[in-house]
Amino acid sequence: MPAFIDFKKELNPDQYVAVTAPADVPALVLAGAGSGKTRTLTYRVAHFVGECGIYPQELLLLTFTNKAANQMLERVNALTGVETWKFWGGTFHSIGNKFLRKEGEAIGIKPDFTIADAEDSEKLLKHCVEEISPNFFKKKENPRAALLKEIISYSRNTCMSIEDAMRDRFSWIETPPEDIEKIARAYENRRREGLICDFDDLLELWHRLLLEVPSVCERYGARFKNVLVDEYQDTNTLQCKILDLLCKSGRISAVGDDAQCIYSWRGANIENILRFKKRYPNGSIYKVGLNYRSTPQILNFANSILEGFEAGEEFKKSLTASRADAHKPVIIRAMDSQSQARLVADYIEELTCGAHPPYKLSDIAILYRAHFQAMDMQLQMQYRNIPFAITSGLKFFEQAHIKDAVSQIKFAANPRDFVSFARFVKFLPKIGDKTAQKIYEKAVSVAEKSKISIIEAMAAKEVLAKVPEAARSIFPSVAAGLLDVSLAVRKSRAQNLPAADLFEKSVPAMKPKDMVRTVCDSWYSDCMKNAYEDWQDRVKDFDSLYEYASRFPDIDMFLASASLEISEGAGRDEKQAFGDRASLMTVHQAKGLEFPVVFIIGAAEGMFPLERCIEEGDVEEERRLFYVASTRAKDLLVITYPRVTFGKGHSDLREPSRFWHDIDSDLYERNY
Repeated sequence: MPAFIDFKKELNPDQYVAVTAPADVPALVLAGAGSGKTRTLTYRVAHFVGECGIYPQELLLLTFTNKAANQMLERVNALTGVETWKFWGGTFHSIGNKFLRKEGEAIGIKPDFTIADAEDSEKLLKHCVEEISPNFFKKKENPRAALLKEIISYSRNTCMSIEDAMRDRFSWIETPPEDIEKIARAYENRRREGLICDFDDLLELWHRLLLEVPSVCERYGARFKNVLVDEYQDTNTLQCKILDLLCKSGRISAVGDDAQCIYSWRGANIENILRFKKRYPNGSIYKVGLNYRSTPQILNFANSILEGFEAGEEFKKSLTASRADAHKPVIIRAMDSQSQARLVADYIEELTCGAHPPYKLSDIAILYRAHFQAMDMQLQMQYRNIPFAITSGLKFFEQAHIKDAVSQIKFAANPRDFVSFARFVKFLPKIGDKTAQKIYEKAVSVAEKSKISIIEAMAAKEVLAKVPEAARSIFPSVAAGLLDVSLAVRKSRAQNLPAADLFEKSVPAMKPKDMVRTVCDSWYSDCMKNAYEDWQDRVKDFDSLYEYASRFPDIDMFLASASLEISEGAGRDEKQAFGDRASLMTVHQAKGLEFPVVFIIGAAEGMFPLERCIEEGDVEEERRLFYVASTRAKDLLVITYPRVTFGKGHSDLREPSRFWHDIDSDLYERNY
């Protein structure tokens, strides 16, 4: 028998009304940031079990992460004393797996199927492509396997055709949609033949099972007296279709916040939560807005961000604070990104050393819209020896594309550096370690025989013959770019020698920033488009690398510094794996977290919101993202932006972000 719970005593009035809402009527709980969303959901489960006489096995709890599922079930266990195994609870994918193991034979899925992880499913897709279209990966305009899988997955989760998915999310891909559709069908056939399911199958086949076998749908629809869904705003079209079938009776309790829907790029559809009442006309919406996290001043600022968010009258809400008054959010304008980093580091040192009582570094988070905006912040933290961690990401100089770009310059500066050559050349299709070795050895042989440099030998026909056919059309551009940089390096070094005037005058002079631009604007950027879904953000990283290179007078100083950042940064990470350290992360990575002190850097137009999102019309999601960032702060919120940013060969004068610029100036303090 579940333990007695005094719900009125344990919950605030808004939570109590939401928790005790009838189980047989659709309920949407709009739980604002920091308002006790998980508490509301777990107490609703406890109410069903303890007060409504519903058995644990008659409830289905759906979440988006295993961590959230385990946390929720453990809290329910602590409240009710009911063992967690008695509930049907887990992620959408894990519950889909459970359904298919039990009922999948009704649609031809045997219960002993295996689940391919992300790496295995990518390999399987690659094999399918090579079988039905051997030349597919040889054409540089076609996406590589990882990106190809992303396209197909996005299509499946949004229930779009391949053509519509490409138009919606992958418009830069030149491959005809029908070619990718053919590959998708072959990939599906191979999975069915091999009794294999990938992660998307766990949802697709679950939906198909409920749709095509009414008896299964009706049986489980009757069994579950309520289906509880966490983070409802993050559901995609396919997940919502599953819920529609499973909850025909209307016994659904969805908890979410439309203002925190920030994953459309992953397929999340904000219309699912906004159209809840249209989907369930007899449903009710409950608002939970008492915030236990942030100060009134931070919440006033955050509420103002949402004033421009059009979500309908039923969804209008305003967070109220349970805490006492404290500091207003602070706005700091810096001259540029380096000045911004110094100001934030100064602030951190003051908070951790001069404040009474002082904050710990682990109390502090530095948030940014995209990784490329954090380079100077990372460098400043390292320079001052302030321990920090990059959450769910790599430090700037440890990212693959940055290391690839630097390795091209390193090889151009030192053609005996085979490691650097192998590093970037393997980015070309069909080139691995062995092929890279063969290409390099042939270049060395040609160089010795013809008495030319190894770099010059890269353009030789004998070397090109060692390059796989899939990369042969690109390799001449690789060789030409290396030669340009190599000659510029030689000229740069020769300028310090007595015989400098003997060096060929036709070779253009290049500073380190020009060499970075040469390698980044070449074949590599073109290849990235078909390798990475986030290639546009990676290209912006090159702007930061260019700006970093502009600080050095010669190429050897740049390479030495970049190499040290790569090696020393990795060493610091190992030393700081444990202990007190500040957190650096994108706003997406901060979702669900909270910190006493939050810095939002780069809060300027074109940076937050991103210029790309402004151009694509995604400003409202950027607004929600800024709201999420602001509501991570408990005690102190500091927002900074650089007045000037530098790109490849130009500087931009930045205006303040529209998201805070239009807010009443009484709600924050200026520190400039």
